[in-house]
Amino acid sequence: MNITDIFNRNSAALAPLAGVTDSVYRCICVELGARPVMTEMISAEGFIRCHPSDKSWRLFRFHEHERPIGFQLFGSNPERMAEAALRAAALGPDFIDINAGCPVRKVISHGAGSALLQNLPLLSKIVKSVAEAVCLPVTVKLRSGWDHSNQNGVEAAHVCADSGAQAVIMHPRTRSQGFSGVSDWNIIRRVKETVHIPVIGSGDIRKAEDALRMFDETGADSVMIGRGALGNPWIFSQVKELIEGKAVTPTPGIDVRLELALRQLSILAEEVSEIFSVLNMRKFFGWYSRGMRGGAEFRQKIYKAETEKEVRNIVEEYRLNGYESYGEDIPVEFPVDLAVN
Repeated sequence: MNITDIFNRNSAALAPLAGVTDSVYRCICVELGARPVMTEMISAEGFIRCHPSDKSWRLFRFHEHERPIGFQLFGSNPERMAEAALRAAALGPDFIDINAGCPVRKVISHGAGSALLQNLPLLSKIVKSVAEAVCLPVTVKLRSGWDHSNQNGVEAAHVCADSGAQAVIMHPRTRSQGFSGVSDWNIIRRVKETVHIPVIGSGDIRKAEDALRMFDETGADSVMIGRGALGNPWIFSQVKELIEGKAVTPTPGIDVRLELALRQLSILAEEVSEIFSVLNMRKFFGWYSRGMRGGAEFRQKIYKAETEKEVRNIVEEYRLNGYESYGEDIPVEFPVDLAVN
């Protein structure tokens, strides 16, 4: 598949979010128009060493209707990254993404993620090694730099392009910013103006209109949405509606959002396990219930539930009591405790 068949202006991509973008959630986003999607970030070292029953293999699992899908790998050793990419490519993704943007301490402490922005020669070796190892498009997820005094994102994008990457994904915050402040979309525009490969913009797309504004202000070839989709995967269908010149369908109310959460809970319990599903879905119910009258009490009960039946009973209790939304618009309060790279 050509990189322009994967990333283009016909839709918005789903960003990789650790602990969030598993196969079940990706499928939901795909149904609502996300294209392409990506796995949670996966350790190259962990994947090479793990047994087929371990977590890394579960993270690679996907359904055919999720395509196009990319596998995201992180690591700091060019040879090991190449080996992991080759093994991952055998599992059938449409592209391989290299994480050079994650700001999480446990990742950067090993020289991976955004730590690679401090070592562009090593980043170049990794990109080149992976690109030579696989017969798939290779992309790189970047940040704008290490900190305010070291913003070399544009240079890093050039290094990636010259080393064999077929596209770069730019989140225009520095590693030290984390997810504070406002992302600087000017950096996406500067990268787009100076590299010869497609550029995907990411950062602060809270509503569908922001996606079109990013296209207009940066010239990006595609856009990627992460935290803006938490509790609102309908943002992908809304972006497509705007791209196609249609009126935007309002985000559904509480009832529809919690029904989707229950569906996600059930599928995850079937595909993994009930206990994993109940624990993993606690945060999702928190996001889906934003703006819900009595939401704090509702979330406290959900967080204490230990079985799928308990969760369903809690939702039904609130349905019978006539829960309401404060309005159609969902207040967007982005969580900052996620490894959203």
